[in-house]
Amino acid sequence: GDIHKFVGDEMMAFFEGPKKEYNACKAAMEIRAAMRNEQEQALSEGNAYISMGIGINTGKVTFGSVGSKLRMDFTSIGDTVNLAARLEGANKAYGSKAIITEAVYTKLKKSFVCRELDFITVKGKTEPVRIYEILQTVENASDKLYEIKELFEKGLTYYRKQNWEKAESFFKECNEKFKDSPSQIFLERIEHFKLTPPPKKWDGVFVMTVK
Repeated sequence: GDIHKFVGDEMMAFFEGPKKEYNACKAAMEIRAAMRNEQEQALSEGNAYISMGIGINTGKVTFGSVGSKLRMDFTSIGDTVNLAARLEGANKAYGSKAIITEAVYTKLKKSFVCRELDFITVKGKTEPVRIYEILQTVENASDKLYEIKELFEKGLTYYRKQNWEKAESFFKECNEKFKDSPSQIFLERIEHFKLTPPPKKWDGVFVMTVK
């Protein structure tokens, strides 16, 4: 991939070619591993450490020189790019590390262990998208990651059926065993829905109100 630009504390990169989705997700795994090493070193030295989120999407973009004769930028723009940026920020809402769209997931589900995370509408959009968290490459995945995926996705299935007790039991088990942040988020949602139930024909879509 190519590092394209920096936007504040955000770095944007683009990938091309027949393996672009695989390469982007492999890069995400390598970045996460490097960040873990930095965090462990900072903690051992008693220093503050930083966390980060990654958003990956695939699709058509407008790519090339954009602007006027007086001010021009070589860039990539469009809904595909905007959604990737929204997913990067969505990690904060789930306590996740790397979120991909369903379009990416269908291209590499045999190469990476991913869990379905939610069905959401991002800020500024009305069309819901199914999102997934990349957990690890298949060859490097541990039994623990497969158990996290199984417990969480079972909880998600019952959550969408509004079977709060069953959903809660799976999310609780996942959280108690692995201190799983996304499970904690869904446990909080279930507590809310127990007091204020969604409509009977609820589609399970969560509306993101922040970038």
